[in-house]
Amino acid sequence: ALLLCACASKLTNANLEKVHNGMKEAEVETILGKPTRIESSDTLGLKSAAYYYEAKGKEVKIVFVNNSVMFTEGSFQ
Repeated sequence: ALLLCACASKLTNANLEKVHNGMKEAEVETILGKPTRIESSDTLGLKSAAYYYEAKGKEVKIVFVNNSVMFTEGSFQ
């Protein structure tokens, strides 16, 4: 339970505001931790991934293209 609480504490809007376009997947994971789930695809050499973070009934989606943040959607409030 202690480990779960430590991970959940990273899922705040204050930390989400630290995530910006161009960041790498590893940088986002350092700030927010491992995502709840990942959806990825590779089309014509263009790799994309959507990281989903869930906390308190809210969901945040972070979309990466070629390992760089393109946009974020949602909030933890």
